[in-house]
Amino acid sequence: MVSVADSVVQSEQRFALGGMSWDFYLRCCDELEGSRTRVTYNEGKLEFMVTHSPHEFYKTMLAKLVEMMLFQQRRPVRSGGSLTIRRADLEKGFEPDECWWIEHEPELRGKSDIDFSVDPAPDLAVEIEITSSLANRVGIYAAIGVPEIWRFDGKTLRFCSLQSDGTYNDQSTSASFAGLRPADLVPYLDLFDQRDETQRLHAFVQWFQEKGSPS
Repeated sequence: MVSVADSVVQSEQRFALGGMSWDFYLRCCDELEGSRTRVTYNEGKLEFMVTHSPHEFYKTMLAKLVEMMLFQQRRPVRSGGSLTIRRADLEKGFEPDECWWIEHEPELRGKSDIDFSVDPAPDLAVEIEITSSLANRVGIYAAIGVPEIWRFDGKTLRFCSLQSDGTYNDQSTSASFAGLRPADLVPYLDLFDQRDETQRLHAFVQWFQEKGSPS
């Protein structure tokens, strides 16, 4: 685990309701579509989260770093962004901050509709968690079968891999990018860095090329 400079930012607001039905969750998603409110459902518990600027910066910056690496390696990828992932059979539904199919990209190529009861889960997801989820979002990732999550709380970046017992363990390097460590990305996530995003990305690509960008 690697941390950026110690700072406190208001990035998320969450509240939850218990005893909610799946149909009520679907209606909430329809009503809130297009808003800044994220809706998570986990076996009757419904969580609403409103994101603020720091949350959006962190998730977008991590996404740019991922996509720069994939581009440099010329690897096939299907981007999922924050699409809604639902499994009625598991009574679980949520939107990751960002996600990608990398290993399983061929299975999604050319598909406009994704059925998560038969199609593979994303291979990699980003989860920004400045505040703790009230609906156990990490448990939902595990139930859906997402192999790797990059978790960032505004200070510490963690690469977490799904284990056979359904839990996530921190790893020293990424399962999706051989040899990549959290410490390699943290310098580009400091909200108070005086470099703009273009400067950061240019510096990152230069470092990645010099590193050899192993696939």
